[in-house]
Amino acid sequence: MKNFLFTILGGILALIVFVLGSLFGEFVNVIKGSQSSQSSQISSSELVINEQISASIEATPDIYISYPSFYAKNISDDDKSMINAHFSGILTLVKENELCTGGAYQTYNEINKEGVNTLSLGSQLACKFSANKLEQYNKLIADIENLIKSSVVKLHLSAINPAFSAEAEAKNQSELKSALSTAVTNAAQNLSSDFNKTCTLSELNFGGASYYHARLANDGATAKISAPELKSKSLKASADAKYICK
Repeated sequence: MKNFLFTILGGILALIVFVLGSLFGEFVNVIKGSQSSQSSQISSSELVINEQISASIEATPDIYISYPSFYAKNISDDDKSMINAHFSGILTLVKENELCTGGAYQTYNEINKEGVNTLSLGSQLACKFSANKLEQYNKLIADIENLIKSSVVKLHLSAINPAFSAEAEAKNQSELKSALSTAVTNAAQNLSSDFNKTCTLSELNFGGASYYHARLANDGATAKISAPELKSKSLKASADAKYICK
C-alpha cells in the first residue's frame, strides 16, 4: 500500500514539473517575441538619409599659367637641321628664363589635304609665374619669336590665365574641407530637427574643388596677350554624406 502511494505521489510530482516546465518555456518565448518585436520597431524607425553637401570659399589666384606651343607642317629634309638648331636655342632661352618647362619637340606623320603623307612637328611649354614676372615672360616670348622668325616652326600663343600654386591649392583644399565639415555638422542638426530624431554622420566622401584651366588664344598671334587681374574667385567643393537618424 505504501509503495502504491509513493508511486501515485511521484506521478503527480512529475506532472507538476512538466506543466511548470511548459509554462516557463511559453514565458521565455513570449519574452523573446517581445524583444524581437521591439528590435523590429527600432529598426523600422531608423532612417538612412543621403545628402550632397556643398561649400565654397573665396580665394585669390597667386600665379599665372600659360601653355605656348609650336608647330610646323610639311617638313622637308632640308628643314630638319634648322629646326634642330632653333629648338636648341629655344631650350636655352627657356632654361635661362626659368619661368617655363618643356620645349622638346616631336615629329609625326599626317595626311595633308592632297592625301599626301607629310611630316609635322609639335611642341609645348608649360609656364607658371607670379604677377611681377609678366614682363619676364613676355621677354621670353619675344626672344623665341625673334629666334624662329626665319623658321618653318610657328609659335601658337596661349592665353594667360589666373591659377593657384601648389602651396595655395593645398591651402584652398584644407579650407574647403573645413567649410564642408561645418556644412556637414549643420546638415545633421537640421535633419535631426526636421525628423525629430538624432541624426549622426555615417559616411562622408569628399569631391574635388573647382579650378581654372588655360584657354588657347587665336592661332598665330604675334602681339603679347595681356594677363587678367588676379581677382578673388569662388571655389566650390562637394561631399556625399550618409546620415543615420534614430
